[in-house]
Amino acid sequence: MSFHAPFLRYFREVANCGSVRLAARQLHISSSAVNRQILKIEDELGTRLFERTAAGMQLTAAGRIVSEHINRTLSDEERCLNDLAELRGESGTLLTIAGQESVIAAFLPPVLVQLHANHPMAGSSFKAAGGQDLSRLLVEHTADIAIMFDPQAETGMEILLSRELPVGAIVSPGHPLAARDSVSITDCSAYPLILPDQSWPLRRILDERLQRLEDDITVLTTSNSVEFLRTMINQQLGIGFQTAMGIEERVTSGELVLIPLADPEPLSQQLSLCVSSGNRQSEPYRYLLDLLQDRLDNYAAHWSS
Repeated sequence: MSFHAPFLRYFREVANCGSVRLAARQLHISSSAVNRQILKIEDELGTRLFERTAAGMQLTAAGRIVSEHINRTLSDEERCLNDLAELRGESGTLLTIAGQESVIAAFLPPVLVQLHANHPMAGSSFKAAGGQDLSRLLVEHTADIAIMFDPQAETGMEILLSRELPVGAIVSPGHPLAARDSVSITDCSAYPLILPDQSWPLRRILDERLQRLEDDITVLTTSNSVEFLRTMINQQLGIGFQTAMGIEERVTSGELVLIPLADPEPLSQQLSLCVSSGNRQSEPYRYLLDLLQDRLDNYAAHWSS
């Protein structure tokens, strides 16, 4: 059920898919119906919302403004419908959590297991994103809670809790540095590096340290995917840098080696629990926040020791 015009969902789907044809397939309606609605609104607004290129449908500056409004509107509608259904006893609260894909490896699942055990009617959804996209999801009310590294405070979101996690050098067990108790950035720079891309806040910190070195640096590859970086490191192709987040089991099993950095000062990141401002304070929501705060405290204490 929706009490908003169909155009809102048509527009959002086209923006997400980058294609009228693919959006229509997802919506189970004709392409002409979707395109007709978009052209109609563009005509009424007197501005183009999409650039139609060979690569697909790209949002214009005006389209991005409309997109932010539509995402907020549909997110508020979803919460409203859930609240009404809960009043009728038909369903529970839907809680949307956002974070880097790495948080689902070990950090988040125990929390969700406990949430659903104590609030079986509550639903949960996880959105994988990174960097500024996580802040945007909170500001647009597309997510209720975000677990994020090194967030910047901004209007529409609150940073509830932050804990420091050390950044280490990640190598395969067969790497020449694997037996070291600690390493410096200088030690690592003698080998090919496998770095996170610019969407990770950690990349900015690493770039600042690497720029201080006089030696030539070989960056073998970059990615926003923890799994891709892990695979490359496992092939003994180079050295990576990150916290334990996303590779916990592989470090514990010895598949990867996490070596503390001493450079001379260690590297660290702030892992933070952030929320969307103005959220309805349901009982499952408050319970989830309590679970996440306890989990963050325990996780940081374990991986900082």
